[in-house]
Amino acid sequence: MNADDIRAYKKRWQMVAEVEQEELEAMSPAKKFCDLAMLMEVARGLGGSIDADKEVEQVRRRWNLLAERLGV
Repeated sequence: MNADDIRAYKKRWQMVAEVEQEELEAMSPAKKFCDLAMLMEVARGLGGSIDADKEVEQVRRRWNLLAERLGV
């Protein structure tokens, strides 16, 4: 792979990102909500948690404890 190949590769992915952004901007709020609900169901089905606030709080407490013990 040479520099031209890498530039062409990056350009193709930039074009994909632009198309995805246009599609997202054109999407109705109802469709966005339906997509979000579907993703949450998939996450639940795979054993994921939508109770992230509790998990985030646990991580923050751990980091605060470490920072306190390290004197940061």
